[in-house]
Amino acid sequence: MVAVKEEVYVKPYLSEIKPDWDLVLDNSINGTFLQRREFMEYHGDRFEDASLIIYQENQPVAIFPAEIEEDKVYSHRGLTYAGWILVTGLTYSGIESVVKETLLFCKKKGVKQLIVRMVPDFFAKQFQGNLKTAINEAGAEVLFTAVHHCTTLPFHITNKGKKWGRNKAIKAGLHIEKSYNFSSFWENILSPNLLERHNVFPTHSLQEIEYLARTFSGQIKLYTVKKGEDLLAGAVIFETDTTVHLQYVAVNQRGRNYKALDYLMTYLIEKIAHDKDYFNMGVSHIPKTGEINKGLVKWKESFGGNPRTVNIYSFILL
Repeated sequence: MVAVKEEVYVKPYLSEIKPDWDLVLDNSINGTFLQRREFMEYHGDRFEDASLIIYQENQPVAIFPAEIEEDKVYSHRGLTYAGWILVTGLTYSGIESVVKETLLFCKKKGVKQLIVRMVPDFFAKQFQGNLKTAINEAGAEVLFTAVHHCTTLPFHITNKGKKWGRNKAIKAGLHIEKSYNFSSFWENILSPNLLERHNVFPTHSLQEIEYLARTFSGQIKLYTVKKGEDLLAGAVIFETDTTVHLQYVAVNQRGRNYKALDYLMTYLIEKIAHDKDYFNMGVSHIPKTGEINKGLVKWKESFGGNPRTVNIYSFILL
């Protein structure tokens, strides 16, 4: 008996097939709210969308959030991570076909290079090993390896300095609250801090983060540290099924004196994220150079962070 090969084909994303996109995300092994079209399209004017939906036997089985610049397709630079998002239950053969057909589709469209930023394993709900194998077998080269620092949960802070700092903050009368006042944190703490220390602005404008926090109120949250009504520090977290991700954290000088961040970080790890698998503190290298930021690594390690690598892949489509 001759085996019948299941047909796999690719469609460019259109708003009319958004239900197929959502169906994949809702049943995926590695998708998060960041791949929701409502999240992707808040900055749609910055990118030319080149997202794809991959079908097997007329059923959507994968999505590829992407944008294009000249003859290069990127697995969306407006997202922290993307790559192929797969429905649960796909065989290795099916995953292999998804990767190959995506590459073939892009090549036929005149794309010369495809750059893929994988979903980190700590965000995935199921094993991604077959996807990594298929990517490697399809001829990918590792363009860069990002290093995140993650705390495996549950975790209780044991670092003596951080415990002392938390206790100092509590004795000084500092208190933590969930806040909806993004403007105060953005304008008075986060933006001045980033400008002074790194000469950059937040990735998201105030208007963008307010929109996203309204749209994804269950996933995007702001926690602040105050002394009375005086705002000293804050953190924006993104929650997924497996992980609490620290998107932004900042403190002013008065907050530093009171050890507000020791208190806030301990609270987030021990109280807010305790029922997740991981608390991710983000990349630990300098984006422009790729060099490891040793001071940042030491700070993350004091909160239980351990290095997790995530590859960025390149396919040359000649």
